[in-house]
Amino acid sequence: MKKNIKNIKSYLILISLLSMFSCSEYVEGVNISPNDFSSAPGELLVRQANLAVVALSEGNAARTGGIFTDQFTGSDRQYIPLNSYTTTAGDYDDIWNDIYSEGLAEARLAENDAKQKGEKLLEGVSQIMQAIILGEAASLWGDVPNAQATNIDVFANPEFDDQISVLESVQTLLDNAIVNVGDADVSAFGLPVFEDNGVKWGKVAHTLKARYYLIMKNYPIALSESLLGLSSPSENLLANHSDVQGAKNLFFQFEVEQRSGYLTVDESHLRKLLDKEGVSRILGTPGDSNRRTVYFSGTNINTSPTGYFGAAASFPIVSYYENKLIQAEAAQRTGGDALGPFNDVRLALSLEFGGQFPSTTSTGETLLKEILEEKYITLIGSLQVFSDVRRTNNLIGVPIKGTGNPSIPQRLLYPQAEINSNANFPGLVDLFEPTKVNE
Repeated sequence: MKKNIKNIKSYLILISLLSMFSCSEYVEGVNISPNDFSSAPGELLVRQANLAVVALSEGNAARTGGIFTDQFTGSDRQYIPLNSYTTTAGDYDDIWNDIYSEGLAEARLAENDAKQKGEKLLEGVSQIMQAIILGEAASLWGDVPNAQATNIDVFANPEFDDQISVLESVQTLLDNAIVNVGDADVSAFGLPVFEDNGVKWGKVAHTLKARYYLIMKNYPIALSESLLGLSSPSENLLANHSDVQGAKNLFFQFEVEQRSGYLTVDESHLRKLLDKEGVSRILGTPGDSNRRTVYFSGTNINTSPTGYFGAAASFPIVSYYENKLIQAEAAQRTGGDALGPFNDVRLALSLEFGGQFPSTTSTGETLLKEILEEKYITLIGSLQVFSDVRRTNNLIGVPIKGTGNPSIPQRLLYPQAEINSNANFPGLVDLFEPTKVNE
């Protein structure tokens, strides 16, 4: 977790790129050291953290998780071996850098600045960004630096914290954030990175609490938090994109402008489900034919102006669909009303895509599989699908790719940069070894 030290030119780049909202060029191409600009205003620093959250949710990690869970297919050059889970530690250096140098460090500096100024709302938004970054890091890798992270002057070789303790710290961050943000909406310290759609930070935070309790398999609390979370399809935390150079959807940028043909859906399980090609959905869904044309164009992701991955297409960071499907699964597992929230999702999908998304009357494991399969399809490109497949021991039967692999990957490899630079690196862990929450 060593960071390069930049000069004042980097700070000027930061300001100009924020004004342009350049997700790709900024988050993936500029390494701003928080050690250089510790006096930068918190409202600027938190927007850097916002961008890091977008990069984490929509960039390399999301593409890798989508390939591992067979939503997507790695079809060219280095993505061909990745498609059969052949990967190296160096493949994850950029993701780790986005999480720690570009995201967590900036969010913590923003939080400290807010505390000094008594700005509770800024403090709360900074805590929400930290929660997402740390929650996803712990989910993807297991044990990760937390307590000693980002303070390089004191902890040049930060220790790795236990995965469960990191996820517990995420809940504390979100508890504090909920108090601090009150009833404020995302226009407060969320623009221009997130869409100004009136969604409340408090509801986002409750949905995130449900997400990370679900990852920990604490289904009763996941259920109670989901009931306080996003309650309408119009209430999503969305990455804001436009058809302007640098501000485009990150899937679009990768497929159209950077690595055309690397990421497809050729022979992917998700495409087969929507096409009814040799595999049937647990719950028949005629409306999938409409949804398929929004998701895909032939065997490619749909990057047209009306496609799910179009240049100006927003991307859900935290969504109503995720929250209601958490609610449905948690209720099913705890003896509550799972049919209500699940059928609410099906109705919302019919309104969004047109066509029939019939409700269900199923019970037991059949209902659980219907819920998980719907989440697998609806949350296309989301890291939460990778979390779900691992957490449930692949209950919905996502195909294992390659030859001789025992399962889908259970984690990401620790990055080569961390192996090389951190004396407290805990050692290599196999790609197929479950993290603690999934043992």
